[in-house]
Amino acid sequence: MAEKWLEVDTAGLKGPQVGDGLFENRASVAEQLQQTAAAEVSIIVQAFGRLEKTKRCVESVLEHTAGIDYELILMDNGSTDGTLDYFRSVPWEKKTILHITQNIGSGYPSFMLGLKDLGRFVCCLANDNIVTHGWMDGLLYCMKSDPKIGMVVPVTSNVSNFQQVDLPYKTYGEMQREARRFNRSDPSKWEDRLRLITLGALYRKEVLLAIGWPVGDSGFFHDFGDDDVSFAVRQLGYRIVLAGDTWICHDHDFRHGEGKDSAEFERSLKVGRENFQEKYFGVDAWEDVNNYYIHHFRKLTIKKPIGTARILGVDVKCGTPILDMKNRLRKASYFDVELSAFTQSPQYWKDLKTICTGPVICDREEFLLDSFLRENFDYIVADRPINCYHEPQKMLNDLFALCKKGGTVICKLRNTFSFLGYLYLLGQRDVYDNEVSYAIPLEALHSALSKYGRVTHVIAEPFVMPEEQREIIESLIPEGLPEKQTAIDRMLCQNFLLVVEKNA
Repeated sequence: MAEKWLEVDTAGLKGPQVGDGLFENRASVAEQLQQTAAAEVSIIVQAFGRLEKTKRCVESVLEHTAGIDYELILMDNGSTDGTLDYFRSVPWEKKTILHITQNIGSGYPSFMLGLKDLGRFVCCLANDNIVTHGWMDGLLYCMKSDPKIGMVVPVTSNVSNFQQVDLPYKTYGEMQREARRFNRSDPSKWEDRLRLITLGALYRKEVLLAIGWPVGDSGFFHDFGDDDVSFAVRQLGYRIVLAGDTWICHDHDFRHGEGKDSAEFERSLKVGRENFQEKYFGVDAWEDVNNYYIHHFRKLTIKKPIGTARILGVDVKCGTPILDMKNRLRKASYFDVELSAFTQSPQYWKDLKTICTGPVICDREEFLLDSFLRENFDYIVADRPINCYHEPQKMLNDLFALCKKGGTVICKLRNTFSFLGYLYLLGQRDVYDNEVSYAIPLEALHSALSKYGRVTHVIAEPFVMPEEQREIIESLIPEGLPEKQTAIDRMLCQNFLLVVEKNA
């Protein structure tokens, strides 16, 4: 057998040091590997067909990534439309081409790349992304602002998860001009998130070392891979950030199923969601993370606290509502924020710990008041409806006891007088909410809250349903009923969100 010989010159390199922390040691190893990298940033473009979109993507990178030390890694995943020839013609010195003869999955090409040869930062672009002036500058500025930011994603077009920003344009030239005006660094527009759709994502090398390369669990065929990456990065102790000051184009009409078989897509979503729950011990990437308050908090007038702003989340599942409140304070240029949380569900504890610098307590509802200092929080968000607790009045007392004078309490009421309750009374036992809720009218809760402070907002959260179903429900309301529209609105409301400013 022929002898294999490998020698690596490590002269001048520094290894992890005794006393360094977890993050410092990860960064140290990443720096050691940087000696073989071709550039500071590796931009990976993967293509399977769609040659015209691939050309627009690559050409936009070449045109709009000025002043950055980057390499291009062009991966042809089994295309038969001339993609490989185009990649060979791309005029960039720091260029690597990877050709896969047959597409056997989008994750396979990355297995052919050695992480040690990639840059200090790694950006993954789909071939339907079009980048814009200053895009990489914006992502790097955000990333380098905090060593614990592990993943940064730009806002874009044609995307869900509150990551979409629509710029006004009709032509490619207009798009680039609008993006140039938009892409101005502004830390107040950065948002911490629990999950992100990873279009144009930028990663630190040490994060990829820690979670494994290629990025993401290969067990996820397609859907929910983004969710898995987001959870994996956070649970390593890093922040994942949406850079709201950096815009790129996603040239793909996903809402109308461009390039997808609808039946296969639905099956992929179902299986991916089940796989995610299996991996993360029952946590649902949609139900437990998509309880966004972004659209509600836009209506709030923020009073800047004196000193650190302390936010408490009570039964907020994985914590999206309190992250949204933190982001709302950031938009008001207030950055000194501490999150804490109380949950009755153990499966949420780990994810709450990834976003909270204050205490995270898992206990029964009757011990809420014993878990934190009284009059300690500027903002309290209780996501579980008040009328779903065993003792609603005690819960209200405890929430306001923990809130500072002049602070804000945000609570929710399940509308038991909706059309679901009406159908239940008519005998449809399968449509009613399985969670027991006391039948507390909105007016009664409003009156009770007025004793603690001033109710500044009452926000209705409507059921999401097709228009034809909405018309059927509206037909249930008798003609001639006084304030019929109010009755319709009440029936179509799932929850009410009430914002209370506590008496000073």
